[in-house]
Amino acid sequence: MSEKLSKKDYALWVLSIIVMFFIFEALGDFGNLTALSSASPISLAEKSLFSLTYLAAGGVFAIFMGSLIYLPLRFREKRVEATKKPTVDYTSIGLGVVIVSAIALVWFSLPYLSPNISLVLQFNGGIILAMVMLLLFALSFVLYKEYYKD
Repeated sequence: MSEKLSKKDYALWVLSIIVMFFIFEALGDFGNLTALSSASPISLAEKSLFSLTYLAAGGVFAIFMGSLIYLPLRFREKRVEATKKPTVDYTSIGLGVVIVSAIALVWFSLPYLSPNISLVLQFNGGIILAMVMLLLFALSFVLYKEYYKD
């Protein structure tokens, strides 16, 4: 594998950055904060500053996460084994965890898709955050075991 990046590599790298940017922005409703939607000039100025800050944070997040996802996959070490030994397919183990945690994440996040979020449901944000962390853990487990086989 060449250590130099080709045009295809740069295109895939930029694509991963753009995908991460749109995921970040879509999760945050593109910086639209409904709490600052009153008609006063000060709140409108704060809303525009928040949107600008959110877009800038999305750019930083996208560059970091897009690079963090693409570059290790591009420059991973490929080992050549002299003897073939039976390998365990870790993707079948981790894939079940990813699917179950993704279903649980969607199930627990359904009340938050309503525009009228009551304050009683705010406590469940911790549950959703825990599900996201479990999903990311399972995904990183699958990727680690797939690309760095011991």
